[in-house]
Amino acid sequence: MQRVLLLFWIMTLLSFQKPPNNRDNLIVNRIEYIYNLKSLIDKNAWKGFEDKNFDLPLVYYTDSVCYVANPTQKFITYFKPNLIFENKELKIYKTNLIDSTPFHMETSMTFGETSSAYNHRSPFMNCSSFEITHKTVTDVNTTEQWATMVIHEYFHGFQFKHTAHLAYFEKNIAVSSDTLKKIYKAHQWFKESVDTENKVLLSALNASNSKQTNILIDSFFVLRDQRRLQTSQQLNFDIAPIEQSYETMEGTARYVEYSLYSNFAGKKPNNNLLKTDSSYHSYQYFRNYNIEKDQWLYLSDQTNYFYATGFNLVRLLDKLKIKYKTRLFNEGGLSLEQILKQMQAKKTGR
Repeated sequence: MQRVLLLFWIMTLLSFQKPPNNRDNLIVNRIEYIYNLKSLIDKNAWKGFEDKNFDLPLVYYTDSVCYVANPTQKFITYFKPNLIFENKELKIYKTNLIDSTPFHMETSMTFGETSSAYNHRSPFMNCSSFEITHKTVTDVNTTEQWATMVIHEYFHGFQFKHTAHLAYFEKNIAVSSDTLKKIYKAHQWFKESVDTENKVLLSALNASNSKQTNILIDSFFVLRDQRRLQTSQQLNFDIAPIEQSYETMEGTARYVEYSLYSNFAGKKPNNNLLKTDSSYHSYQYFRNYNIEKDQWLYLSDQTNYFYATGFNLVRLLDKLKIKYKTRLFNEGGLSLEQILKQMQAKKTGR
């Protein structure tokens, strides 16, 4: 009898190791691939990223169903999905589409004191399939490129899993980042100043000695303070808190995304995807990668400006060997700009 029970238990366990059809198998392999990239980032870009305390569910949208990795009990109770795959790290469920939005690539969460929403103060990473993403963002041509977009958004969930950051954002950042985009597009003086600030950051990144770097950092803060004063006077808006917050959130997410670009250049192909995913190209796009071909990463006039300035601030902190990763998101509203300003003040005695 014990032997029969043991065999039954083994067969039950094995039944969850492989999904029941080829499409499920492909999607499970893609989701596993995303979660496995966390260790690569933890090792090479952001220590702590694979810490289970900062894990969050992922909702993968196809044109007809959703696959959900590691959902919360609240999600399971609300949507009653079917478990199709399980291993030590992942439980993947399948359910009907949970909304009618045609494209997803975001971390979603609702705020407020009380809510019945499945993601109330609980971030979920939502991503459309590679196939839907390719139709929407046509220059995303491989699973690997799609994965970098997913990781960028997943990192936002990582940020919000830090209770200090979540509490600060919920209490203090009531304005959407769209406000920054609109001001940049509507006011030429604002745009010109931002673009000049970003050029100064890039010059500081490329400066050959510490004296020149410090002079450029001082110039950056002078320009930024002047622009913010003019913004306050002409638009009656204190832009600093929202700009610092979104610059930090988007700059660090872009930094993590970029880390995959450079690490994919020497990464071995994923065997499971080679067998099941015709859109997986074994990192060919990233071989001999050079950041110069993706100027949207670091030029403020080729992207949402605070993504670029944030990305360049992170890289500048790296150059200066300033420890910031253990502080960000653990110290409430602490921003990249504030960390750089603190370092500069210590150097100059101000």
